[in-house]
Amino acid sequence: MNKSIFMNKSIILAAALAVSVGVANAQISPNSTWYDGYTKLLCISTSGNTFKCNMDYWGEEPEEITLTKTAENKFSLKGAADVRLFASTKSVEYRVVDGHKLLIFKDSKGNALESFERFDDDMWEPQILRAYHYILDGEYVDEQGTKYSISGDNFVMGGKKMNFSLDPDMYYLMKMSDNNYYWWRVSSTGINIYRTQEGEYGREPGALWHKLKNVSPNGRWGFLAKEIVPGNTMWRFNSELIRLMRNEIYARHGYVFNSADLKTYFGKQPWYKPLNNNAAVKLSAIETLNVELLKGNIVAREGTDDEEIEEGLK
Repeated sequence: MNKSIFMNKSIILAAALAVSVGVANAQISPNSTWYDGYTKLLCISTSGNTFKCNMDYWGEEPEEITLTKTAENKFSLKGAADVRLFASTKSVEYRVVDGHKLLIFKDSKGNALESFERFDDDMWEPQILRAYHYILDGEYVDEQGTKYSISGDNFVMGGKKMNFSLDPDMYYLMKMSDNNYYWWRVSSTGINIYRTQEGEYGREPGALWHKLKNVSPNGRWGFLAKEIVPGNTMWRFNSELIRLMRNEIYARHGYVFNSADLKTYFGKQPWYKPLNNNAAVKLSAIETLNVELLKGNIVAREGTDDEEIEEGLK
């Protein structure tokens, strides 16, 4: 073989190996930022296979954690044991799902408790608001049959369009374009919206304004077909609703349920078209991950108090 050709091939191979190593090492790198919808994970330094990171909660003091690489795409975690996520996590997995770069926190049985997605820019506030819009966006009717639509910052009530905004510090508050504030809560069938009143610590929910039932044509949680469910979205629903969220993913594909309650619930949904062939049901990569995360969330909340969540489910 021509020596120059051999050298050129060697150089190309070395460059390719350098790139591949760089990609592998770039899974977690200094100043890389990861979000779960409410919490920010900031990697501040690396040393060999050890990664020092700060876990920041919106408005709270950061907690320092250490990720240590144990195998390809696998990490162990050390952190504050009194924090729910840290106390339950036994391993962390790096995974790429449909182009999304993720760190998935798992318990000792391999249940996915939560996922953090990497973003190149500071996206903290947009990620918080984006996650809550996953809950709010949809089509609704109230007790009188008036139609509502919520999409982004648009709020349409009976054909009348208004703009509204959410405050990331007080995300339950909706400020309408008429400068009035309303308080929203998740309900068993949609959302309840309350007028607000001044309380001891600022605005608080007052009289019920409207009970809105979700009637979105593609299901209550249609975003699960194309978006990874954020942690703060999951923790706004009680265990019963998380179960419905998980099974709605299958229902949108025509899955036939054996459980009587699921069969009854989805049988009442106008969009549900059972296939009578569960073997034909194929989930996308994102849907499969969402099923995994929603299942893990049920495990993660064992022994926790759902009182705050249950308060709105009336």
